Amino acid sequence: MRGALTVRAPPAPIYRRYGIMLSLSLEFEGTKAQIEKSFVVKEHFERAAALNPGDPTSEHLVGQWCFEVAGLSWTMRKLAAAIFASPPSATYADALRHFEAAERIQPGFYLRNRMMIAKCYANLKDRNAAREWLQRAVEMPVATVDDEVALAAAKTALAAL
Repeated sequence: MRGALTVRAPPAPIYRRYGIMLSLSLEFEGTKAQIEKSFVVKEHFERAAALNPGDPTSEHLVGQWCFEVAGLSWTMRKLAAAIFASPPSATYADALRHFEAAERIQPGFYLRNRMMIAKCYANLKDRNAAREWLQRAVEMPVATVDDEVALAAAKTALAAL
């Protein structure tokens, strides 16, 4: 058909950025809205990762979402279960899978990703793997303020192991 409008899915970075912005805006929302919108955040991060499987940042963001959900308190889990038929669910193993996928896509792309791999291993009670990933994190060059913060956290965690 001549002059027909072809609708294309938005590119991966748009999904990723929207998920980030929505995630940041949740700080100003109530608990119910935070839980409700967390599903949308995860959906956008996963869509970005699926549309661009070569993007380590999108994999990292899915891992970050999983890590935060895995760390929810018992009270928050019960509240989420009371509000929703199926509350958000993720484990540290889920988070680890995404962080490691990001590292496979582009090794050393983000100091915080290596630190998060170490945190997952620590939560999974694998101190040796946690120590190894913390060591790999502290050996990375620092390029941003976020890297400086992650480096300081990695050094503190390494000293505590």
